Amino acid sequence: MKKILLFLFIFLFGTSQAVAMVIRDSEMENFIKEITLPIIKVSKQDIKNQKIIILGDNAINAFVTPDHKIFIFTGLILKATHPNQIEGVLAHEMGHITGRHHIKIYGQLEKARIVNIAGLLLGGAATVLTGDPNALAAIAAGTQTTTERALLSFSRTQEGAADQAAFSFLKQSKKSICGIISFLEFLASRELIDFQNPYTRSHPLTKERINDARNAAKNENCEEFKGSINHIDKLKYIQAKLNGFMNPKQTIETVGSLKYFNDDHKKYALAIANYKLFNLKEGNDLIDQLIQKYPNNPYFYELKAQMLRENGNLNSALENYLKAIKVAPNDSLILIELAQTQINFNSHNYSFQAIQNLKKASLNENENQKLWYLLSVAYGRNREMGKSRYASAYSEYLKGNDGSALNFIKMAKKITKKNSVDWYKIEDLENRIKEKIRK
Repeated sequence: MKKILLFLFIFLFGTSQAVAMVIRDSEMENFIKEITLPIIKVSKQDIKNQKIIILGDNAINAFVTPDHKIFIFTGLILKATHPNQIEGVLAHEMGHITGRHHIKIYGQLEKARIVNIAGLLLGGAATVLTGDPNALAAIAAGTQTTTERALLSFSRTQEGAADQAAFSFLKQSKKSICGIISFLEFLASRELIDFQNPYTRSHPLTKERINDARNAAKNENCEEFKGSINHIDKLKYIQAKLNGFMNPKQTIETVGSLKYFNDDHKKYALAIANYKLFNLKEGNDLIDQLIQKYPNNPYFYELKAQMLRENGNLNSALENYLKAIKVAPNDSLILIELAQTQINFNSHNYSFQAIQNLKKASLNENENQKLWYLLSVAYGRNREMGKSRYASAYSEYLKGNDGSALNFIKMAKKITKKNSVDWYKIEDLENRIKEKIRK
C-alpha cells in the first residue's frame, strides 16, 4: 500500500487536535466507489464531482464538506461487520449533501468565522489531495475550533432528514436499510461509555433515529439479510490490508483471533504485516500463495511489486506491476506506481513508457501532485524540457506553492514555441494561478 500513508489531514474535534492521513489505495477506493455508485446515481448528484476520501484514523466517523466531498475514516471501515453498514453511512452523508445542510449551517455562522473554516475545509480538502501538509497546517493554524465543530455538526432535524433521504436512496438502489439499523444500534451501545465519539458528536444519535430506521426496514428481514457475498469478501480483504499496514506487530500476534471469513484474508494481512516488519521472505511467500490461487487479482501483484521495488528489485517489481495492469489496465493509481518504477530505471525508453502511463492515469488523476512530479522527471529524462517545466509548475501549483509554480512557468515559456498547444496550456495555468492570487 504505497499510497496508504502519504498525506496529512488536520481535523479538529472540540479542544483536541487529531491528525489523520489520507489513504490513496486502489483496492479500497474502488471498493468504496463500487458500493456507493448506485447511491450517487439515485441521489441525482453529479458522479464526476462526487469524491469520497478515506482518512487513516481509528475514529468511527464520516463527514461532508461544503464542496461535496465525503470523508470516511478507516475506523468506521474496520468496525463494519457488513458492507451494507458502510453503504448506509455513505447514503446518510449523501442525504446531508442533497439537503444542503452544510450551506444552512454556513448561514448560521458569523462571517469572519466562515472565512476561517471555509479556508480549512475548502482549501484544506484540496490540499489534502495534493500532499502539502505544511500548507494545510498553515490554514488550520488560524481556524476557530468552535467554528469547525459547528460546521460539521448537524441538528436533530437535519439528521432525521438525512436519514430519510438515505432510506430512499437505499431503496431506490435496491440496497438494504438493515445496515443503518445495525450501525446506529452499535453507536447507541457505545454512546454512554464513549461520549467523546466524534460521529455521535457531529451526528446526534437519538432513539427516534433508530426507530425510524426500523420502520423504514419493516418489510425487510434483517435477521436473515446476507447481501452481496462478493462485497463481503472485498470488505474483509480491505480490513485485512488495513490491519496489516496500520498494526503489523499486533496483526501477527493476534491473527488467529481476527474475525475474517477465511484463511486467505488472514494470509493477506500476514503478508502485509511481515513486509512492514521487514520479514520480506515470509511476506513474499504468503502473497505468492494468494497469487497462485487468484491470478486475476491485480492488488496481489501490486503488493508484491511494492515489496520488491522498496527492496531494490526493480526488474521483478516492474514485471509484477505489468501483471497488475494487464488485469486492471485503467487503474490510475497502479499506472502511477508503474510509471515511478519505470522512471527508476533512468533510461530513455522507460521514461517514454512512463510518460504514456502517466498521461493515461491523468484522465482520472489530473489533480494528483505525485503524477505531475513524476511527469516532470520523465519529460526531463526524455529531454522535453518545456513539458518538464510545465509539469513542475503544475506540481508546485497543486502543492500550493504559487510563487514556485510561476517561476517554472517563466522557464517553460522561454523554451516553448509561442502559440503552440503547449504554450496555451502554460498560459492557462499561469492565468489560473494569478487569478487565485488576486482573490
